[in-house]
Amino acid sequence: MTAADASCFGMSVLVVWLKRVWRCLESACPAGTWSEVHELVGPRAVLTSRAIGWATDALARDDTTVSALARHLGVDWHTLWRAVKTEATARTTRPGRLSTVRTIGVDEHIWRTLTRSADRAVTAMVNLTRDDQGTLHARLLDVVPGRSGTAYAGWLRAQPAGFVAGIEQAALDPFRGYANAIRDELPDAVAVLDAFQVVKLGTQVIDEVRRREQQSTRHRRGHRDDPLYRIRGLLRHGREHLTSRQHARLEAGLQAGDPSWGGQPGLALLPVAPFRLHRPRPGPGPADRREP
Repeated sequence: MTAADASCFGMSVLVVWLKRVWRCLESACPAGTWSEVHELVGPRAVLTSRAIGWATDALARDDTTVSALARHLGVDWHTLWRAVKTEATARTTRPGRLSTVRTIGVDEHIWRTLTRSADRAVTAMVNLTRDDQGTLHARLLDVVPGRSGTAYAGWLRAQPAGFVAGIEQAALDPFRGYANAIRDELPDAVAVLDAFQVVKLGTQVIDEVRRREQQSTRHRRGHRDDPLYRIRGLLRHGREHLTSRQHARLEAGLQAGDPSWGGQPGLALLPVAPFRLHRPRPGPGPADRREP
C-alpha cells in the first residue's frame, strides 16, 4: 500500500509499505488471517499520521490554506480536509486544553464576505493569558457560528467544569450581546474593554472634537492648509511617540486653530496622549539578553 507522507525539501513524499498478511493454521482461530499494523499508517489510510499532524500544525501556526498543503502532499483537498478535521477535533476535545486559561477574549469575524446570509459571521474565543514574565501568547480557542451573546454564552456553558470558575478577566468589544453573556456566565470575571476598541473610540472622539472646532472657527470643513487639519494625524499619536519637531508642530497647530487653547473648552480639554494603556512589562527579549 502507499500513503502520502509529510513534505520534505519542498517535494511530495510517498511511503510504500509492503504489508504482510498472516494466517493462523489453527482451525479454531476466529480471525483466520490478519495484516500488519503500524501507528504511522492507519487502516485504509492514504495519509500518514505524520502528514496529518504536519498539516494540522501548519494550519494552526502558519498563514496557509488546505489547498496549498494538499498540493505539497500530492493529495486531493477533500482527502486532506477529512483527515485534518478529525485530528483538529481530537485536539480541541483533549482534556486539560483549557486548564491554563485565565484571561479570555471574544470578537466577531466575517468569514463570508460575498454573502448576506445569517451565517456569514462567527464568534471567536481567544486565550489572552500572560505567562510569568508578562508576555502574551494569544491562542485561538474555538470558533462558533453566529455573532450574538447567545452563541458566546452557549459556548461557555458547554466547556468543562471548573473552566468558568478559573476565568479572571474577560475582554470584549463594545457589543451588548457579549457583555450580557459575560454577566450571566462569568459572574466572577472582570469585564475589560479590548485595548484596540478603547483606542478606536478615543481617536473617534478626538476627530469629532477637531471637526467641531473646525466648523466653529472656519465655518466649513477642513482644508489642506488649515492648522487643525494639518495636525489631524499628530492628534492620534501619544506624546511618547512624538519627536521634538512634531511636538512643536502640534503646539503651533493648536494655538493657531483652536482659539480656546490655554484653558477654555475645546481641543484643550483633550490630552494629546489620551490612551497610554498600562500593561505588565514583558520579559527580556533576545536582544536584551546579549552580552554587552
